[in-house]
Amino acid sequence: MKLVGCSATAVLSVMCLGIGYASGPIGVYALVEKVAFEPSADKPDHIQITGVFITAEEGSSDVYSAPQRGYLYLALPRGNEQLARREWEDLKSIAGSRQVVGLGSVWSGRARVRVRKSDEEAKSPDDYPLGNGLVKISADQPRAKALLEYKDR
Repeated sequence: MKLVGCSATAVLSVMCLGIGYASGPIGVYALVEKVAFEPSADKPDHIQITGVFITAEEGSSDVYSAPQRGYLYLALPRGNEQLARREWEDLKSIAGSRQVVGLGSVWSGRARVRVRKSDEEAKSPDDYPLGNGLVKISADQPRAKALLEYKDR
């Protein structure tokens, strides 16, 4: 009996730690087609991510937009430059692969990004949303399916 009690305690402890350190629901689901760095690829301060996106609605952790084609224009977050640049390189490596990824966290407060129309000028970038890191999303997940099946309307 003691062994069962210890095992249950260990499982609960691990579950609590996992919940305590969770970054929260994904802020942006992305099907990345193209990535461009500014002012240069060597040391970018901005990233432009072109593709199809589903974003979390303002003030909600469970309401998301419909898929939108366009681009995200994002600025390097202060204090986390190296981490963000690593994620940006990962985004570039999956561009065009049809792998859906999630980025940012609804709970971080930085997940709010605006999907810009392809003909809109790139100015006033949103903050790059850190939180969950980049998360590969299974093609069977409902939001991934919506991105993969999206047709321009």
